[in-house]
Amino acid sequence: MNNVTGNTIENGSIILGSELSGNLIAENKISNGEGVHISCCGRNNTVLGNTISNCSTGIYAYDQEVDIRNNRINNCDYGIRLAMSSSGIDNNTILNCDVGIHLDDACIGVEIINNTIISSAECGIVDQYNEGGKRIYNNYFNNTVNVRFGAGRENTWNSSLTRGTNIAGGPYIGGNFWAKPDGTGFSQICVDLDKNGIGDLPYKIYEDPYNVYEVEFDYLPLVSMSSLQNSVTPTANFTASVTNGPAPLVVKFTDLSKNAVVWNWDFDGDGISDSKKQNPVYAYKTPGNYTVNLTASNGINTSSKFVNITVGKRVSSTWPFVYITNNGAFSVIDTTTGTVITSVKVGRGPKGVAVVPNGKTAYVANSGSNNVSVIDTSTNTVTDTVKVGDNPSEVAVSPDGKKVYVVNEDSNTTSVIDTATNTVTATVPVGNTPMGIAVSPDGTKVYVTNYGNTNTPEYTVSVIDTATNMVTSTVHAGEHPWGVAVTPDGTKVYVTTYYYVSVIDTATNTVIATVDVRKRPNKVIVNPTGTKVYVAGGDDFVYVIDTVTRKVITRLHVGKYPEEIAVTPNGKKVYVVTRGSYENNYSNNISVIDTSSDTVSATVNIDVSPGGLAIIPDPESVFQ
Repeated sequence: MNNVTGNTIENGSIILGSELSGNLIAENKISNGEGVHISCCGRNNTVLGNTISNCSTGIYAYDQEVDIRNNRINNCDYGIRLAMSSSGIDNNTILNCDVGIHLDDACIGVEIINNTIISSAECGIVDQYNEGGKRIYNNYFNNTVNVRFGAGRENTWNSSLTRGTNIAGGPYIGGNFWAKPDGTGFSQICVDLDKNGIGDLPYKIYEDPYNVYEVEFDYLPLVSMSSLQNSVTPTANFTASVTNGPAPLVVKFTDLSKNAVVWNWDFDGDGISDSKKQNPVYAYKTPGNYTVNLTASNGINTSSKFVNITVGKRVSSTWPFVYITNNGAFSVIDTTTGTVITSVKVGRGPKGVAVVPNGKTAYVANSGSNNVSVIDTSTNTVTDTVKVGDNPSEVAVSPDGKKVYVVNEDSNTTSVIDTATNTVTATVPVGNTPMGIAVSPDGTKVYVTNYGNTNTPEYTVSVIDTATNMVTSTVHAGEHPWGVAVTPDGTKVYVTTYYYVSVIDTATNTVIATVDVRKRPNKVIVNPTGTKVYVAGGDDFVYVIDTVTRKVITRLHVGKYPEEIAVTPNGKKVYVVTRGSYENNYSNNISVIDTSSDTVSATVNIDVSPGGLAIIPDPESVFQ
């Protein structure tokens, strides 16, 4: 209950210790120090009307319900920084800081309203964790980068349309004013035909091209009340990373348009819009001559630019695309460059992904939504959603493509989906915490690993008869079985356990051998000829097992935490996805293994955090 008011502090700071509540810090002038610092676990503190300059942080609060109002902060590393806080940030002016407002973890329910944030060197407002629940409206942003949020939850970027003078001088309170110092901000060029100070188009706050689950909008963006917007004419312009080459040709398009807020791309000259992203990527899969058309608009006026793309005959025998699930999305990745071609919004927490044999449909298990997304791979759109059990994780497809099998970790079941109707036709009880699944080459058996837990250390593999959808056998495979793969002749099943790989004879459903692969192996695959098994180990290595001798013949270093592994249909390449670690800044990679020599032939960084991996079938090799 202290009042710290009216002080001038140079080369210092004001610090509230932990668990202090109800204090007022007001009308102080602080320079060349650490600003105002509020420690953990107090409540109802107020920081009001202070002038803070040239400090490491203007105002830092690790505290609940701090009221931060009417402060003027300039030339600081961080203007305002919050952690573990549900504070209100109202009517502050933040100038020339590196970051205007920085939100750390557990900042849920924060209100940011009526603030002016200008000339931030890095970003106006940053929320790397983005745990949602924030209301951010009637702010004036004028920074080269106004917002940088991590992939995550829902935030609200506008209030309901309410009469009252907004921060840009217009007659209605709505969203925010989005400006840039060079005059190309959305609010500076978007049209406002009815002159109500609200843009006629919603503003896409940010769009992470790799994490598309939440794309957030300001539906009532503020604009200038001048007539400038209605007279602006956009100029379409762009560059292509490459304009010719053999199929498949991946092209990155970089927008250079002026005065544009809407982009429509026609990549193949058929007159149909293929993308509305500002900087899209497109893969030309067949040879030909294509005309790319970008039509840029400010909502009323348009401009177009055309560029020719020449795609030659295919020269590589490897089809370089894979599917990776990540952060609410299903992404197409070029394994040659690591480029994300496109991302499709699916459910929450996508994990396993599998493709039917003809390559036309993919199925993604969404662990957080308890459903499976059905994706048309020709258009990369979700065409259906199938409700399954709790926490679905892995998916497998029958050899004829007529059935999809999904393990539900928290329901201890396996769902059977009919691909003709995309309905669940059976739910099969299996063991405790099912984690992995594989279908035999003849489609008569499904093998499910039951990981178990401390209370129920089951550690088994359930064998399902696909004709009856019943478990006909249970095999004790070793502690915490996870990954599972069946040999092409159907005679053996390889299962990763906590310490080794178990080999199951399918005729007797017994473990006939174990192979030591050291530490916590994860996923496992068998090559198409059945001669080798590849295991993603828990110690940064892939182990290669000879199926005749059942011994490790080599191990390959691929990077931190290899978990996802897949082999191309021709058996020439094995792709391994690693999740990265703190030591390498959580860099996620695809390692490419040349199976002829069992060496890592390439390592490609990818800008997604992987959940599941599947090979995209080569269109020249699949049946129609």
